Amino acid sequence: MISSEEGEEELRRRADAEYIAWLQVEAKEIAETLKKLYPGRTNQIIKSYEKYLNHPASMHVPLEYDEEETIERLIGKERLKNIILLKTEAVIFAPSILAPHNMGSLDYGAAMYRLFSLHGLWFSVIAMNEEYLNSATKNMLRYMLEHELAQGEIYAELAVQNIKSLSLELKGAIHEEARMKAIQWSCISSEEVEQERQLIIGLSALHPLVPVHFASASLFKYLEENWDTVKQFGQASRNETEKELEFSTEKLAEWADSAINSFNIFLKALKREITMTGAEYGTEIV
Repeated sequence: MISSEEGEEELRRRADAEYIAWLQVEAKEIAETLKKLYPGRTNQIIKSYEKYLNHPASMHVPLEYDEEETIERLIGKERLKNIILLKTEAVIFAPSILAPHNMGSLDYGAAMYRLFSLHGLWFSVIAMNEEYLNSATKNMLRYMLEHELAQGEIYAELAVQNIKSLSLELKGAIHEEARMKAIQWSCISSEEVEQERQLIIGLSALHPLVPVHFASASLFKYLEENWDTVKQFGQASRNETEKELEFSTEKLAEWADSAINSFNIFLKALKREITMTGAEYGTEIV
């Protein structure tokens, strides 16, 4: 008879194998996008990937003072209290929750909101694409931030209810609920929502595309490496439920290492697909 722990381990191994297989398929699709760029830009993106792999925490950096000030004016300083704001060159991708049955379809993101339990404290982080910060209108920026905050509130409530496994369909419903709230709170027009969507699609064709699991692992590594700076943002668990949801730093580190290893496999597959096009991309990226 297989124990429950053995069964859970087998399910994890199967899920990991499926995830890696999916990343390798997506590497082929992303390589097709990179092939459309001039070789110099392709090499720049590959070098960014290699930098992220060798030093995951380097994928994210703090906002400049004026960038943080702009966001605080749009959202309100009090609402962003104890939230760490970071930026990155990368655009994140994940299996589409908007078209879950369309194989190979991806969702691209210019921002993500994550909550981490580290050394007995909870940390809230919002990471944004740097070019999006420079190119988006104020309405777009507020819409994006309201969407991330709304999603964060919904996922936090689900965590309190001990709901851990979410289907793509449920994630899609959460995304839509948060989107409608963001539209209402930001007062953005439907035309500008579409312009914002097109902006993200455009950014996804020109910047490093990073799987969301690796992007999350990068944030964890950033918090660890910058502990003396970020610990002031940490909040103690407010109740027994949050206390029970705390992860050990060791488990988080194990999860992050797994995400980094998967990214390494993704990058190898991506390089292999690019170099198949010929020498014009440079043998140095093999």
